[in-house]
Amino acid sequence: MQQVSKKPQVLLFVESSRAYGRGCLQGVAGYLHAHDPWDVVHLERGLTEAVPCDLRGRRFDGVISRAENASIAAEIGQLGRWVVDLRGSFSPEHGASIDTDPQSCAQMAINHFTQRGFRRIVYCGYRGVDFSEARGDAFSSYCRDEKIETDRFDLMLDDTVDASTAIESVLRHEASAEIKETALIDWLQQQPLPTAVFACNDVCGRQVVRAAQKAGLRVPEQLAVLGVDNDEVICDLTNPPLSSIEPDTYRIGFEGAAVLASLLAEEQNGSHVNASQQDQHELSNTPPCQCITIPPRRVVTRFSTDVLAVNDADLSSAIEFIRLQACKGIGVDDVAQHVAISRATLERRFRSLLDRTPREEIERIRMERAKTLLLQTDYGLDRIASMTAYSKAPHLITAFRRQTGLTPAMFRKRYRRP
Repeated sequence: MQQVSKKPQVLLFVESSRAYGRGCLQGVAGYLHAHDPWDVVHLERGLTEAVPCDLRGRRFDGVISRAENASIAAEIGQLGRWVVDLRGSFSPEHGASIDTDPQSCAQMAINHFTQRGFRRIVYCGYRGVDFSEARGDAFSSYCRDEKIETDRFDLMLDDTVDASTAIESVLRHEASAEIKETALIDWLQQQPLPTAVFACNDVCGRQVVRAAQKAGLRVPEQLAVLGVDNDEVICDLTNPPLSSIEPDTYRIGFEGAAVLASLLAEEQNGSHVNASQQDQHELSNTPPCQCITIPPRRVVTRFSTDVLAVNDADLSSAIEFIRLQACKGIGVDDVAQHVAISRATLERRFRSLLDRTPREEIERIRMERAKTLLLQTDYGLDRIASMTAYSKAPHLITAFRRQTGLTPAMFRKRYRRP
């Protein structure tokens, strides 16, 4: 009788308490559905939960994890011969580390704001938190290279908090900033207006919006705010709703599973010793840890950045009119009539301050609405076309391909969450 080969046993130690971890888990699930390579043990956990006592002393063929601190990372390292970490803070001794690319986040944030006419873009993060420092450093470097007027504010722990305690880094900083916000309010009040703020994550972005309101600043007219992670619960609970960079967490999870599968396959093909012997040798001949970064998917625009920063009152009124009426079929003449200036003057001011025409701005608003409907609804193309003033689906398809290089169906398939 032919013996059935035993599947490798893999532990999933990824939190489901926030959207980032859930997205990673969905990516891992996508890989499992396509390949069915392992016997999987999945533990529900929060971001800060340590390895349960019942698991200590066990040994898995591989672990896919998100380790929030050094102590959790060390415990995970004892659980698997191979570890793939999707948090990016602690590189496993044997395996790989995958994280969202901070350079791409910074560039995407700056492009988002400059397209809206902002000339001053600042950064707010948490001092001592690795991903915040990395995104802030990338942002500062990019602003310096592009000669963009900028500033940076890193929220620090309250003096009464013992930084040596085992409280996890991110949550500790977030909680401290939630309560102690005087310094953030003071910093925002010192900013020339209008200013755009790139926050290190959505929690920080929510704190900036709240502090701005306490400082008497209007969001987004005076202070536009952009976060990272696109955690819909956090973004929608922010008032006004928070725009955010959406990381490609599905791809991070999928790639993490693929990397682990590759490591296990290489081990099986190249090894002539059993697992216990492999452990005794401590994988001394394995390659060093791979460090992989994945660019984010896109900016999800909500009210906190849904503005164009201009000091021209007529142009500001024209932009607001376009934002509200673009999907109702208005043309450039309608905009000129609304602000009571000639079409030629309107065209000249748009080109001077925004480097685009009123027609291009109308098209941009309609296209952003179409993208939102493609990703957030199951509406057919004829219905989306009628809701965005393209009349019929063929007109929408032609305009969409011209603007994005993709058909609406291709865009929906590529960017819609599973």
